[in-house]
Amino acid sequence: MTIIKPWQILSSSITYQDEWLTLRADRCKAPRGRIIDPFHIVEASDWVNVVALTDRGDVVLIREYRHGAQAVLLGIPGGVCDEADASPLDAAARELAEETGFACRELVHTGSAYSNCANHTNEIHYFLGFGAELTGRTNFDANEDIEVQLKPYKDFATYDFDGVKHTHHAAALFYAERYFKLHPDQKPGEET
Repeated sequence: MTIIKPWQILSSSITYQDEWLTLRADRCKAPRGRIIDPFHIVEASDWVNVVALTDRGDVVLIREYRHGAQAVLLGIPGGVCDEADASPLDAAARELAEETGFACRELVHTGSAYSNCANHTNEIHYFLGFGAELTGRTNFDANEDIEVQLKPYKDFATYDFDGVKHTHHAAALFYAERYFKLHPDQKPGEET
């Protein structure tokens, strides 16, 4: 078996920085001696995504415009972990409330993964929420226009709805299904 070694960072410089991200240019040396210059790295805050389930077994979804895809997307609530958030769990509860007005009786961390391990430093933290109910008003960011929808989990689980699909939401579904394999009695619509 080949032993894979990490690249050596020879130098690093920040080429761009704003409130959303930092772009870093690294000069690297690969294990076989090749120099990679520059290799761009996006430093960004961690994110959260929430599959929030009502007691009826519906998923709380949002429809919003996503400029990268230049499309209106149907998916799950989520967003950036703010510095004020004590943990990804706190960020998940905050983002769910801000984007939907819903709160969950319980939030379970189902997994974490890098957003793009090739050139991004941030991780996405996935949560499954139980007992979601409308408890307050939304508090959208200045750039958000969001419509809240409820969809039965069994329909959401097919991931066969119209429109652009988001990889982070597909990963959230994977983590939810993995959780339900370990806890089948908690899966909406499942009899045990």
